[in-house]
Amino acid sequence: MRLRRLSRAVRPVIVVVAALIALLAWAVSSPPGSSPDDDYHMASIWCGTTDSTDLCEQTGVPSERALPADVLEASSCFAFDPDKAANCRLDAESDKLSTRGNWNGEAYPPVYYAVMHAFAGHDLSVAVVTIRAVNSVLYVGILALLFVLVPRAGRRALVWGALVTSVPLGVFIVASVNPSSWAVISASGLWLAVWAFFVQSGWRKAGAGVLTVLLVVIGAGARGDSAAYSVLALIAGAVIAFRRDRRYVRDLLLPVGLVVVAAALFFTAGQSAVVGGATVVKNDTYTFSELLFINLKALPQLLAGFLGTWGLGWLDTYMPGIVWVTALTVFAGVVFWGLRLGDARKWLALAGVGAGVIAVPLYILMHDGVVVGNGVQPRYVFPLIVMFAGIAVFGFARSSLGMGRVQLTVAAVGLVVANSVALHVNLRRYVTGLDRVGINLDRDIEWWWNAPVSPMGLWVIGTFAFALTVLFLLSLAWPRADEVDTSTRAARAAGVLEDVPSLGDSTTVPQRLGVQSLHVGNAAAPATRAEPGATPGGQL
Repeated sequence: MRLRRLSRAVRPVIVVVAALIALLAWAVSSPPGSSPDDDYHMASIWCGTTDSTDLCEQTGVPSERALPADVLEASSCFAFDPDKAANCRLDAESDKLSTRGNWNGEAYPPVYYAVMHAFAGHDLSVAVVTIRAVNSVLYVGILALLFVLVPRAGRRALVWGALVTSVPLGVFIVASVNPSSWAVISASGLWLAVWAFFVQSGWRKAGAGVLTVLLVVIGAGARGDSAAYSVLALIAGAVIAFRRDRRYVRDLLLPVGLVVVAAALFFTAGQSAVVGGATVVKNDTYTFSELLFINLKALPQLLAGFLGTWGLGWLDTYMPGIVWVTALTVFAGVVFWGLRLGDARKWLALAGVGAGVIAVPLYILMHDGVVVGNGVQPRYVFPLIVMFAGIAVFGFARSSLGMGRVQLTVAAVGLVVANSVALHVNLRRYVTGLDRVGINLDRDIEWWWNAPVSPMGLWVIGTFAFALTVLFLLSLAWPRADEVDTSTRAARAAGVLEDVPSLGDSTTVPQRLGVQSLHVGNAAAPATRAEPGATPGGQL
């Protein structure tokens, strides 16, 4: 019994540490400048204050800054060329003028850049790795804190929603310097923090309220569109927690106030120009109906891009089929499975977020007069998909979501394989370029950090850490023997599963393979069965 208690106490710690190591492996799997628009975001971080510093000097021209040349040119030799390794010759001693940054037009909110400016420095590699590590720690830390604050039903939604959307874009973008990292962090937990604030009491309620405010600041302070997503998350959490009493009305003051704040932050960010006419692009190629028809047909390609159908980095690191097919299968299977249980509150919240998943990219595409493949990237809508997946699996009584051992094993193995291959491809793309093949990443190295761990060693560590994370989470969700027996007995009672005699009995082979195994369509069998472990009546 003591060993069992010790195991229960140690397992969460192992999961947190292993998940952090897996993210840190992704954080150092690519060089500075490798995430989307890194030249813009790194320059904005280095110029994250309004004062002139030795990292970012004002020149007297409001739209211009002088920055270290290596910050501006980190990706100059490999961006958009997947066969080129990241062995750029960078000048760390001189400065270079640039107008490409958030000081020129303020397209992004300033909070993310101001916070990350504290980690900027003259050593580009150290600064970039530090920022990536900080984002990784923030992600794991907030999810771990939220796990403690929310009731059990919320824990299952939190873990499953984060897990099935993690590979490959999730792990890559969280462990990057891109402000989309904070957008994902906010979307992963905000709706659950709001729900916990309504349903919890005491210190957990207070903690959920503080975390709700923090996640709104994180999301709205990183991207303008994330501020809009925060509004949707606040509403979704409040809808799921809806009840008819005075306490609910009183608690509603917090999310309503934060909705106003998030909306104000959205309309003060440059990205909000998409709701007006400031960014309209004249389209002379297609009529409105033609453009709408084209984009509706191709929209699933964009929405599935986070699973690896689109390239990572500068959209030039393409994933092989074993990554995106496996990740897509697990994601679709788990989300579809989650639709078997819910009530009106869940369906309403899910429908609202689902409408956002479709409407947001489609509106931008139509507004800008472009087709899928131009302008809008999967990472823009990815936070909404993380939210959608979490809500879809909300409300189950068991950590397994009622899935069997084989289903859980397939999902776990699929995620581990997809992550391992994706990490290997990402390493290969920068260490030698994708024109080299083979499993050995330590052969013919053209770029790597000044570190004792080799590319191959990092791949092994990252693969093992992610596998350990999934393994321990699987152990928490693994159905007990009595649960499996209960499900089997229920299936047999329904006429869905028949007792198959052993080979050693007196039943003939035709009997074993014939009539006795064909009772699936028995009209006497009940039409439906309650899911073992589900909440009564399918209620949340």
